[in-house]
This record gives sequence, structure tokens and C-alpha cells, in this order.
Amino acid sequence: MAGTNVIIIAKAKAKPGMEEEVKKELMALIGPTRSEEGCVQYNLHQSADNPSVFMFYENWISQEAFNEHIQTMHLQSLLNKADELFAEPLDVTPWEIID
Repeated sequence: MAGTNVIIIAKAKAKPGMEEEVKKELMALIGPTRSEEGCVQYNLHQSADNPSVFMFYENWISQEAFNEHIQTMHLQSLLNKADELFAEPLDVTPWEIID
């Protein structure tokens, strides 16, 4: 059954040698994001095959809640450091739950 929740898969690839710094920066998002009113689930993963690749699995009550998340100070602070931390642009993909 289709739901109204919005699932986001957000992938980031650290620049060589920046893996620990990126991990620290991404982990700092967890507490504030989970406290956001529209956040249902927010989990950080690190690739078992390539430790420079990170992925957030996000579940938001609505597209509006996710849009508000994008504007938060904690996320904007990270995005302002993107060029120094990440080897490529962030890959943010929305998904819909169908079952």
C-alpha cells in the first residue's frame, strides 16, 4: 500500500584522506536531524567495500518535512563545506514506499 512518507537515500563520497572527517561531520547531523518534527528515521551507513562512501537512509513524514530539513542550520553548515569534504556532488534520491 502506498504511503505518504518520503524516503531519501543520500550518498556522499569523501575525498581521499578525508574519510574520518566526513564521518565525524555526518555523525554530527544525526542528533539534530532526529529531533526534527518530521523525521521518522535517519540512519547513517558506511560502505563495507569502500570506506570513503557514506549513505543516509532517511524517512520523512512528507516532502514538506524533508524540504524544511534541507533548510536547517546543521545541514546548511555541512553543505557549505561540501567542496572541501566530498570527492563528488552529493547524490540525493527520493523514494516512495509502495509496500
